[in-house]
Amino acid sequence: MAAAQPPDNEKVKELREQERQAKEDAAENLDEIDALNSDIEDLLSAYDTLLAARDAAEEAVETTKRNLADAEMQRARTEEQIATLEADISRTRLLLQDSAIRAFVSYQGPNSEQTALSSDPWQHGRTQALRNFANRSTEDILDELRGQLAELDALRDQSARHVAEVETLRNDELERLGRLRNAVQNEEDALEDLRLRRHSLAHRAQDLENTATALAGAIEAELQRIAEAIAAAERRARGIAVPPGAPVELTNVWGFLVNAAIEENVRGLLTELEAAGFAVGGSGYRTNARQIELRKQHCGTSDYAVYEMPSSQCSPPTARPGFSRHEVGLAIDFTYEGRLIRSRSTAVYQAIARIAPNYGLFNLPSEPWHWSDTGT
Repeated sequence: MAAAQPPDNEKVKELREQERQAKEDAAENLDEIDALNSDIEDLLSAYDTLLAARDAAEEAVETTKRNLADAEMQRARTEEQIATLEADISRTRLLLQDSAIRAFVSYQGPNSEQTALSSDPWQHGRTQALRNFANRSTEDILDELRGQLAELDALRDQSARHVAEVETLRNDELERLGRLRNAVQNEEDALEDLRLRRHSLAHRAQDLENTATALAGAIEAELQRIAEAIAAAERRARGIAVPPGAPVELTNVWGFLVNAAIEENVRGLLTELEAAGFAVGGSGYRTNARQIELRKQHCGTSDYAVYEMPSSQCSPPTARPGFSRHEVGLAIDFTYEGRLIRSRSTAVYQAIARIAPNYGLFNLPSEPWHWSDTGT
């Protein structure tokens, strides 16, 4: 009979398409991450340049602040000089005024030109000398006043220029620093945005990887389910001939040749196991001759090994001919996925252990694969 066709092939195709799409999305996502990493590297380079420029600008502003403080101190000193000079000028003006008065008085008084006609020529000489001295002192005072006024104007101009220059430089530096700080903030905002996008893409990449892994597992599970369904269908369809001369009445239950007395027990166990997702295989009835062959394979070829050696000394343990429940069709050795069930920690063993007792079938403690009506 031809093998049964796998059911639900469309579901496998759908799962494979979803897996392919997930892998494709994951690849595109990785490309986006690579592009973002490149953009971030470029931005970091520009960011470092901006930080250096900002630091330089901040240093320039600090230098300008120090220069401005120096200029303010210089202006204060200049103001003090101006105040001193103004006081000197005031005193000079008073001296000038006093000199002018004295010169006028000297010119109009007894020391005037009229004294030249007096009877005392020596008196006239002294008067003329005093007049010349007074005039010379006035000219000196005027020269000093002019110098003081010029120095005052120069100091005021110098102070104003210095303060204005430093203030302009300070404003320029502050404006430049403001622009740089804005640029740095914009760069930081752009970097943060890219980092958030990369973080989001990394999470998406993990989600896609998890999705692809889950789909691969779903495909594997679906293929396993299909394989088990096929195996179950084939077992149901497979006819096993009852060997001639069997000592008991035998029947075929889903490919297991067993004693007719436990037919319904085995059928119920296999039905529940399949519903739980486990399509088991194995063997039931075996002839005495087959038991002897197994003893020779597992225990040794001597008569002692075949007929007398304890089954526990064989590998795997094998009952002596004439003492096996298989020889009367009341025992089954279960396999799963083509392998003998050797571990009690497997899900399939635990499923059998949970279901079999409900159908009067029990495990032989030394052999996880062996189940019978008596557990021997």
